[in-house]
Amino acid sequence: MLCKTSYQTILVFFHHLGVLGISPIFFRSGDALHVNGFGTTVVIRGGTFRGGKGSTDDDGLSVHVLNSANVDVRGGSFLGDMKVERYGQVRFYGCFRKNGTKVTGVFADDSELDLTVRTYLGGEVMLIPVSEQECETAPSVSPTNFPTLSSQPSVPRPNHGHKTRVSYGLILGASVLVSMHEMWG
Repeated sequence: MLCKTSYQTILVFFHHLGVLGISPIFFRSGDALHVNGFGTTVVIRGGTFRGGKGSTDDDGLSVHVLNSANVDVRGGSFLGDMKVERYGQVRFYGCFRKNGTKVTGVFADDSELDLTVRTYLGGEVMLIPVSEQECETAPSVSPTNFPTLSSQPSVPRPNHGHKTRVSYGLILGASVLVSMHEMWG
């Protein structure tokens, strides 16, 4: 399934859905879900995403995220690796750990995840705890095992939580006053 647009798109997958990657090219495998483009968001709450099997060693991906697209994963089964590249972002909600390219853990619905997620060119994987679930340990990323987020549920903030608002009215007003002062002063 391809999700590629030039405008904002939101797509939600629920339980009991199966997506199989099939390639139109003979002997090649296909990706189950291909999410591409700035403003494109996919929310996965369940379902099975199976990368296609080719006759070569290149099996398809369960999910491929690229070009600043976002995928929120709150449940589901993934058969095949994930690939996140070119500033794409995948957020796993639940109790998870990341060790190198391996992401393991449990979603809030108690379904388990054991998946290889490869990142390239600014692709990002985020592990986010949820209030419905009590984790034994805070989500962490190897090799430091330092918690990636606080143990309390949190939501990623734009600009990494920093306030960067600028009062353009104040700047304009100050420049007018300075100009008037120079003219009459």
